[in-house]
Amino acid sequence: MHGLGLRYSRRVNQAAHTPNRLDRLVTLLRSEPDNLALHRDCVQLAMGEGSFERALELVDARLTRHPQEAESLFARSNVLIGMKRFEQAIDILRQLDAQGVAPQAVLQNLMTCHFALEQYANVRVYGERLVAAGEATGDSLYLAIASLHHLGEMKDAVRLAEQHAAAAATHARFAGSCALVFHDTGDLANAAEFAATALAQNPDSLDGLLVQAGLAASDLQAEQAFRQYSRVIELAPRAGRAWAGLGTLAMLAQDFGRARELLARATELLPEHVGSWHARGWAHLFSGDRDGAEQHFRHALELDRNFGESHGAVAAIMAMKGDRAGAEHEIEIAERLDRKNMSSQFARAMLLANEKGPQASADFIRDAVRMIARQTPPRARAALQGLLDQKPDNSRR
Repeated sequence: MHGLGLRYSRRVNQAAHTPNRLDRLVTLLRSEPDNLALHRDCVQLAMGEGSFERALELVDARLTRHPQEAESLFARSNVLIGMKRFEQAIDILRQLDAQGVAPQAVLQNLMTCHFALEQYANVRVYGERLVAAGEATGDSLYLAIASLHHLGEMKDAVRLAEQHAAAAATHARFAGSCALVFHDTGDLANAAEFAATALAQNPDSLDGLLVQAGLAASDLQAEQAFRQYSRVIELAPRAGRAWAGLGTLAMLAQDFGRARELLARATELLPEHVGSWHARGWAHLFSGDRDGAEQHFRHALELDRNFGESHGAVAAIMAMKGDRAGAEHEIEIAERLDRKNMSSQFARAMLLANEKGPQASADFIRDAVRMIARQTPPRARAALQGLLDQKPDNSRR
């Protein structure tokens, strides 16, 4: 027993003093400090092990001897990216860009850094340069289209997806981003096709899962939608769109209390996403909390005063409170912005019901509910009809 223990200890000690490959190469580099190929191998090994501090020491040691060496400067930017020191990496990459060094690699790294910093306008600029030069890779196309999406430049995003559709066949992230762009611009056929392409390459493509879940929810395939939204949250707990999707499913099941919780989480993660605030407003309205609904609809209006649905939703609240003048004013704005917006149709139905009673406006209300139902979870129609049947509250005029 004792002997075995000694042999084991001796092996451990020997292993502790056996240099690994990186240590051996670093020892060689000390005797050949100007050997660029050897230096390159050492830095790559250190980064591969996640030893970024050691990689930085190696690069800085070489730059002390060769301060203007482009390859070592680029290596330093790579190490800084690995350390998430993106601003410092950008400073180096801009120098290299000005010198015309390795434009494809430098521009792609600039895109990566600015994307990580959520500086999407800068990503777009560098992406346009790569595309114009015919040097865009799948990674750079992904960063470019995702940035356009963040910026709300949907026409440019669609154009990029259409022009580079072939790249999606071999790049899951780009395919997923294309799917999300098509979904958010109403091209559901292309959205479904690109989502399938993304998921065929990577079953855990976040954008692919989000799009398929959204399409499933629209087709009332609640089980699939729930499974895919839940998977997104497992992979990315801060994916606000998945929380919003689960909130919509809760409304579809008429579990408005749960819907309010889920949509509160969605708006926490996506504080500027108007659609999530709208959904949260409807969840409060369906659960009988008109004041909460008004608060959320008005917040959506503050986020974007040019979105017709926000004005229509506020008009609906005013109509329910018996404020005809206020409701008509918001309806006029809503329909000037979007003649087909659903919320203003609901508001008009409420005004007509207020004036002549539910029976007199039955046909109009039925048509309005049918139109709104295209955006409202189908099983929430009963709650919506119940709101339409309520008498106006004239006490708050």
